[in-house]
Amino acid sequence: MDEYRFCPRCGHPLERRRMGERERLVCPQCGFIFYVNPTPAAGTLVEDDGHVLLIRRAVPPRKGYWAFPAGYMEADESAEEAAIRETREETGLEVALDALLNVYSFEDSTHQRGVLILYRAHVVGGKLQPGDDAEDARWFAPHELPPREEIAFSTHWDALQRWLQARAVTYRLATEEDVPAIDELIRTHQQPRWDLQHYLHDPDHYLLVADDRGEIVGYAGLYISPENHEATIAHVFVHPHHRRWGIGSHLIEHAMRVARKAHVQLITTEVYAGNPGIVVYLKKGFEVCGMTMRPTGQEGRETTLTLCKVLK
Repeated sequence: MDEYRFCPRCGHPLERRRMGERERLVCPQCGFIFYVNPTPAAGTLVEDDGHVLLIRRAVPPRKGYWAFPAGYMEADESAEEAAIRETREETGLEVALDALLNVYSFEDSTHQRGVLILYRAHVVGGKLQPGDDAEDARWFAPHELPPREEIAFSTHWDALQRWLQARAVTYRLATEEDVPAIDELIRTHQQPRWDLQHYLHDPDHYLLVADDRGEIVGYAGLYISPENHEATIAHVFVHPHHRRWGIGSHLIEHAMRVARKAHVQLITTEVYAGNPGIVVYLKKGFEVCGMTMRPTGQEGRETTLTLCKVLK
Protein backbone atom coordinates (compact mmCIF):
# COMPACT_ATOMS: atom_id res chain seq x y z
CA MET A 1 0.00 0.00 0.00
CA ASP A 2 1.45 3.36 -1.12
CA GLU A 3 1.43 5.95 1.61
CA TYR A 4 1.29 9.73 1.53
CA ARG A 5 4.51 11.59 2.35
CA PHE A 6 2.82 14.98 2.44
CA CYS A 7 -0.58 16.04 3.70
CA PRO A 8 -3.12 16.12 0.83
CA ARG A 9 -4.96 18.89 2.66
CA CYS A 10 -2.19 21.43 3.48
CA GLY A 11 1.04 19.98 2.00
CA HIS A 12 2.92 19.69 5.30
CA PRO A 13 5.11 16.56 5.74
CA LEU A 14 3.31 13.75 7.54
CA GLU A 15 4.73 12.01 10.59
CA ARG A 16 4.00 8.71 12.29
CA ARG A 17 2.13 8.72 15.58
CA ARG A 18 0.81 6.02 17.85
CA MET A 19 -3.00 6.23 17.97
CA GLY A 20 -4.58 3.58 20.16
CA GLU A 21 -3.37 0.16 19.02
CA ARG A 22 -2.09 1.37 15.63
CA GLU A 23 0.56 3.64 14.21
CA ARG A 24 -0.80 6.13 11.67
CA LEU A 25 0.44 8.95 9.44
CA VAL A 26 -0.70 12.29 10.84
CA CYS A 27 -0.25 15.89 9.74
CA PRO A 28 1.09 17.93 12.68
CA GLN A 29 0.02 21.14 10.90
CA CYS A 30 -3.74 20.58 10.23
CA GLY A 31 -4.44 17.29 12.01
CA PHE A 32 -5.23 15.21 8.89
CA ILE A 33 -5.00 11.44 9.57
CA PHE A 34 -4.19 8.98 6.77
CA TYR A 35 -6.36 5.88 7.28
CA VAL A 36 -5.65 2.70 5.30
CA ASN A 37 -9.12 1.32 4.69
CA PRO A 38 -10.18 -1.95 2.98
CA THR A 39 -11.45 -1.68 -0.59
CA PRO A 40 -15.14 -2.60 -1.09
CA ALA A 41 -16.24 -4.86 -3.95
CA ALA A 42 -19.69 -6.14 -4.94
CA GLY A 43 -20.93 -9.06 -6.98
CA THR A 44 -23.82 -11.43 -7.65
CA LEU A 45 -24.73 -15.08 -7.37
CA VAL A 46 -27.18 -15.35 -10.28
CA GLU A 47 -29.36 -18.45 -10.34
CA ASP A 48 -31.68 -19.63 -13.11
CA ASP A 49 -33.50 -22.97 -13.35
CA GLY A 50 -31.14 -24.62 -10.85
CA HIS A 51 -27.98 -23.30 -12.55
CA VAL A 52 -25.50 -20.71 -11.27
CA LEU A 53 -23.64 -18.14 -13.39
CA LEU A 54 -19.82 -17.99 -13.36
CA ILE A 55 -17.29 -16.06 -15.44
CA ARG A 56 -13.74 -17.06 -16.37
CA ARG A 57 -11.48 -14.16 -15.44
CA ALA A 58 -9.53 -12.53 -18.28
CA VAL A 59 -7.29 -10.36 -16.09
CA PRO A 60 -5.11 -10.79 -13.01
CA PRO A 61 -5.42 -11.68 -10.26
CA ARG A 62 -6.34 -15.34 -10.92
CA LYS A 63 -6.57 -14.93 -14.68
CA GLY A 64 -8.21 -17.99 -16.26
CA TYR A 65 -10.01 -19.03 -13.07
CA TRP A 66 -13.79 -19.14 -12.53
CA ALA A 67 -15.55 -16.60 -10.30
CA PHE A 68 -18.82 -14.81 -9.71
CA PRO A 69 -19.42 -11.57 -11.64
CA ALA A 70 -17.90 -9.05 -9.24
CA GLY A 71 -15.60 -6.07 -9.02
CA TYR A 72 -14.60 -2.99 -7.09
CA MET A 73 -17.13 -0.26 -6.39
CA GLU A 74 -16.81 3.15 -7.99
CA ALA A 75 -16.78 6.18 -5.69
CA ASP A 76 -20.14 7.44 -6.98
CA GLU A 77 -22.19 4.23 -6.75
CA SER A 78 -23.81 2.07 -4.11
CA ALA A 79 -22.95 -1.56 -3.48
CA GLU A 80 -26.19 -2.59 -5.21
CA GLU A 81 -25.40 -0.47 -8.26
CA ALA A 82 -21.86 -1.88 -8.43
CA ALA A 83 -23.11 -5.49 -8.28
CA ILE A 84 -25.58 -4.89 -11.13
CA ARG A 85 -23.02 -2.99 -13.23
CA GLU A 86 -20.27 -5.59 -12.82
CA THR A 87 -22.68 -8.37 -13.78
CA ARG A 88 -23.77 -6.48 -16.89
CA GLU A 89 -20.18 -5.65 -17.91
CA GLU A 90 -18.86 -9.18 -17.41
CA THR A 91 -21.81 -11.28 -18.65
CA GLY A 92 -24.01 -9.07 -20.85
CA LEU A 93 -27.00 -9.82 -18.59
CA GLU A 94 -29.22 -7.36 -16.78
CA VAL A 95 -30.09 -8.61 -13.30
CA ALA A 96 -32.30 -7.61 -10.41
CA LEU A 97 -31.06 -8.21 -6.86
CA ASP A 98 -33.08 -10.54 -4.64
CA ALA A 99 -31.29 -10.40 -1.30
CA LEU A 100 -27.97 -9.81 0.41
CA LEU A 101 -26.22 -13.17 0.65
CA ASN A 102 -23.16 -12.40 2.71
CA VAL A 103 -20.31 -9.99 3.35
CA TYR A 104 -16.82 -11.50 3.08
CA SER A 105 -13.39 -10.15 4.02
CA PHE A 106 -10.50 -11.01 1.71
CA GLU A 107 -6.84 -10.23 1.01
CA ASP A 108 -5.63 -9.69 -2.57
CA SER A 109 -2.27 -10.49 -4.16
CA THR A 110 -0.79 -7.19 -2.94
CA HIS A 111 -1.80 -8.03 0.66
CA GLN A 112 -4.43 -5.31 0.57
CA ARG A 113 -7.58 -6.11 2.53
CA GLY A 114 -10.97 -5.88 0.89
CA VAL A 115 -14.66 -6.55 1.50
CA LEU A 116 -16.89 -8.47 -0.93
CA ILE A 117 -20.63 -7.75 -0.74
CA LEU A 118 -22.43 -10.61 -2.49
CA TYR A 119 -26.09 -10.57 -3.56
CA ARG A 120 -28.51 -13.18 -4.87
CA ALA A 121 -29.91 -12.06 -8.22
CA HIS A 122 -32.05 -13.15 -11.17
CA VAL A 123 -31.93 -12.26 -14.87
CA VAL A 124 -34.32 -9.63 -16.20
CA GLY A 125 -32.79 -8.98 -19.63
CA GLY A 126 -29.71 -8.95 -21.86
CA LYS A 127 -27.89 -11.75 -23.65
CA LEU A 128 -25.25 -13.99 -22.11
CA GLN A 129 -21.83 -13.11 -23.55
CA PRO A 130 -18.48 -12.50 -21.85
CA GLY A 131 -17.60 -8.83 -21.59
CA ASP A 132 -15.08 -6.74 -19.68
CA ASP A 133 -12.55 -8.77 -17.65
CA ALA A 134 -14.11 -12.10 -18.72
CA GLU A 135 -12.90 -14.78 -21.15
CA ASP A 136 -16.08 -16.81 -20.78
CA ALA A 137 -19.46 -16.69 -19.02
CA ARG A 138 -21.40 -19.89 -18.45
CA TRP A 139 -24.26 -21.49 -16.51
CA PHE A 140 -23.33 -24.44 -14.29
CA ALA A 141 -25.59 -27.12 -12.81
CA PRO A 142 -24.57 -28.33 -9.31
CA HIS A 143 -22.84 -31.43 -10.71
CA GLU A 144 -21.00 -29.38 -13.35
CA LEU A 145 -19.24 -26.87 -11.08
CA PRO A 146 -15.48 -26.45 -11.61
CA PRO A 147 -13.29 -28.08 -8.94
CA ARG A 148 -11.94 -26.05 -6.03
CA GLU A 149 -8.56 -25.50 -7.69
CA GLU A 150 -10.25 -23.76 -10.65
CA ILE A 151 -12.25 -21.27 -8.54
CA ALA A 152 -10.49 -17.92 -8.31
CA PHE A 153 -11.11 -16.93 -4.70
CA SER A 154 -11.85 -18.71 -1.43
CA THR A 155 -14.79 -16.38 -0.73
CA HIS A 156 -16.43 -17.42 -4.02
CA TRP A 157 -15.82 -21.09 -3.24
CA ASP A 158 -17.41 -20.67 0.19
CA ALA A 159 -20.50 -19.08 -1.38
CA LEU A 160 -20.74 -21.89 -3.94
CA GLN A 161 -20.67 -24.46 -1.14
CA ARG A 162 -23.51 -22.63 0.61
CA TRP A 163 -25.42 -22.58 -2.69
CA LEU A 164 -24.94 -26.34 -3.07
CA GLN A 165 -26.12 -26.85 0.51
CA ALA A 166 -29.27 -24.85 -0.19
CA ARG A 167 -29.89 -26.90 -3.36
CA ALA A 168 -29.80 -30.07 -1.23
CA VAL A 169 -32.78 -28.93 0.86
CA THR A 170 -36.01 -30.82 0.05
CA TYR A 171 -39.58 -29.59 0.52
CA ARG A 172 -42.33 -31.93 1.58
CA LEU A 173 -45.40 -32.47 3.74
CA ALA A 174 -44.57 -32.93 7.40
CA THR A 175 -45.06 -36.15 9.30
CA GLU A 176 -45.73 -36.83 12.97
CA GLU A 177 -42.00 -37.43 13.45
CA ASP A 178 -41.27 -33.83 12.37
CA VAL A 179 -43.41 -32.22 15.08
CA PRO A 180 -40.76 -32.22 17.89
CA ALA A 181 -38.24 -30.49 15.58
CA ILE A 182 -40.79 -27.87 14.54
CA ASP A 183 -41.78 -27.33 18.18
CA GLU A 184 -38.11 -26.81 19.01
CA LEU A 185 -37.75 -24.18 16.26
CA ILE A 186 -40.85 -22.38 17.54
CA ARG A 187 -39.63 -22.45 21.14
CA THR A 188 -35.96 -21.60 20.49
CA HIS A 189 -36.68 -18.71 18.14
CA GLN A 190 -39.72 -17.41 20.03
CA GLN A 191 -42.11 -17.83 17.12
CA PRO A 192 -45.91 -17.63 17.56
CA ARG A 193 -47.31 -20.98 18.66
CA TRP A 194 -49.95 -22.64 16.46
CA ASP A 195 -51.82 -25.95 16.37
CA LEU A 196 -49.39 -28.23 14.54
CA GLN A 197 -51.57 -31.30 15.07
CA HIS A 198 -54.52 -29.57 13.43
CA TYR A 199 -52.42 -28.71 10.40
CA LEU A 200 -51.03 -32.24 10.36
CA HIS A 201 -54.30 -34.17 10.53
CA ASP A 202 -57.12 -31.92 9.32
CA PRO A 203 -57.76 -32.65 5.60
CA ASP A 204 -58.06 -28.95 4.77
CA HIS A 205 -54.74 -28.03 6.42
CA TYR A 206 -51.18 -28.80 5.30
CA LEU A 207 -47.96 -28.63 7.28
CA LEU A 208 -44.93 -28.10 5.01
CA VAL A 209 -41.27 -28.40 5.95
CA ALA A 210 -37.82 -27.66 4.50
CA ASP A 211 -35.60 -30.68 5.18
CA ASP A 212 -31.81 -30.26 5.04
CA ARG A 213 -30.63 -33.88 5.01
CA GLY A 214 -32.73 -34.85 8.01
CA GLU A 215 -32.71 -31.48 9.81
CA ILE A 216 -35.90 -29.39 9.70
CA VAL A 217 -34.73 -25.86 8.86
CA GLY A 218 -38.04 -24.24 7.95
CA TYR A 219 -41.78 -24.71 7.93
CA ALA A 220 -45.02 -23.22 6.63
CA GLY A 221 -48.75 -23.80 7.04
CA LEU A 222 -51.36 -23.93 4.28
CA TYR A 223 -55.14 -23.88 4.68
CA ILE A 224 -57.55 -24.61 1.79
CA SER A 225 -61.10 -23.48 2.40
CA PRO A 226 -63.62 -26.11 1.21
CA GLU A 227 -66.33 -23.43 0.91
CA ASN A 228 -64.75 -20.97 -1.54
CA HIS A 229 -61.73 -23.07 -2.63
CA GLU A 230 -59.26 -20.38 -1.67
CA ALA A 231 -55.93 -21.06 0.08
CA THR A 232 -54.05 -19.21 2.81
CA ILE A 233 -50.30 -19.43 3.57
CA ALA A 234 -49.35 -18.84 7.21
CA HIS A 235 -46.53 -19.25 9.75
CA VAL A 236 -43.63 -19.26 7.25
CA PHE A 237 -40.32 -19.49 9.14
CA VAL A 238 -36.70 -20.34 8.22
CA HIS A 239 -33.90 -21.04 10.70
CA PRO A 240 -31.64 -17.93 10.88
CA HIS A 241 -28.55 -19.93 9.85
CA HIS A 242 -30.31 -21.00 6.63
CA ARG A 243 -31.70 -17.64 5.55
CA ARG A 244 -30.75 -15.67 2.43
CA TRP A 245 -30.58 -18.83 0.29
CA GLY A 246 -34.14 -18.92 -1.03
CA ILE A 247 -35.54 -21.51 1.41
CA GLY A 248 -38.49 -19.31 2.37
CA SER A 249 -39.16 -18.71 -1.32
CA HIS A 250 -39.13 -22.45 -2.00
CA LEU A 251 -41.53 -23.09 0.90
CA ILE A 252 -43.96 -20.60 -0.64
CA GLU A 253 -43.54 -22.25 -4.06
CA HIS A 254 -44.24 -25.66 -2.51
CA ALA A 255 -47.39 -24.30 -0.87
CA MET A 256 -48.52 -22.94 -4.23
CA ARG A 257 -47.93 -26.34 -5.88
CA VAL A 258 -50.06 -28.06 -3.22
CA ALA A 259 -52.78 -25.46 -3.77
CA ARG A 260 -52.72 -25.92 -7.54
CA LYS A 261 -53.09 -29.68 -7.18
CA ALA A 262 -56.21 -28.98 -5.12
CA HIS A 263 -57.51 -26.77 -7.98
CA VAL A 264 -57.30 -23.60 -5.89
CA GLN A 265 -57.81 -20.41 -7.87
CA LEU A 266 -56.81 -17.78 -5.31
CA ILE A 267 -54.08 -17.93 -2.65
CA THR A 268 -53.55 -15.28 0.04
CA THR A 269 -51.33 -14.47 3.00
CA GLU A 270 -51.02 -11.76 5.65
CA VAL A 271 -47.68 -10.05 6.31
CA TYR A 272 -46.75 -7.17 8.60
CA ALA A 273 -45.95 -4.11 6.47
CA GLY A 274 -42.41 -3.93 7.89
CA ASN A 275 -41.58 -7.58 7.16
CA PRO A 276 -38.86 -7.84 4.45
CA GLY A 277 -40.45 -11.15 3.40
CA ILE A 278 -43.04 -9.12 1.49
CA VAL A 279 -40.49 -8.84 -1.32
CA VAL A 280 -40.46 -12.64 -1.72
CA TYR A 281 -44.23 -12.74 -2.21
CA LEU A 282 -44.17 -9.83 -4.66
CA LYS A 283 -41.55 -11.61 -6.77
CA LYS A 284 -43.87 -14.65 -6.85
CA GLY A 285 -46.62 -12.52 -8.37
CA PHE A 286 -48.60 -11.67 -5.23
CA GLU A 287 -50.27 -8.27 -5.10
CA VAL A 288 -51.47 -6.15 -2.19
CA CYS A 289 -55.25 -6.57 -1.95
CA GLY A 290 -56.01 -5.34 1.57
CA MET A 291 -54.71 -3.65 4.70
CA THR A 292 -55.56 -4.02 8.39
CA MET A 293 -54.42 -2.16 11.50
CA ARG A 294 -53.81 -4.66 14.32
CA PRO A 295 -53.07 -3.89 17.98
CA THR A 296 -49.56 -4.82 19.17
CA GLY A 297 -49.95 -4.26 22.93
CA GLN A 298 -49.58 -1.14 25.07
CA GLU A 299 -51.95 0.68 22.73
CA GLY A 300 -49.61 0.20 19.76
CA ARG A 301 -50.85 -0.66 16.27
CA GLU A 302 -49.14 -2.27 13.29
CA THR A 303 -50.18 -2.40 9.66
CA THR A 304 -50.83 -5.85 8.21
CA LEU A 305 -51.03 -6.29 4.44
CA THR A 306 -53.11 -8.96 2.73
CA LEU A 307 -51.35 -10.30 -0.37
CA CYS A 308 -53.20 -12.23 -3.07
CA LYS A 309 -52.29 -14.23 -6.17
CA VAL A 310 -54.54 -15.82 -8.75
CA LEU A 311 -53.40 -19.35 -9.55
CA LYS A 312 -53.79 -20.48 -13.13
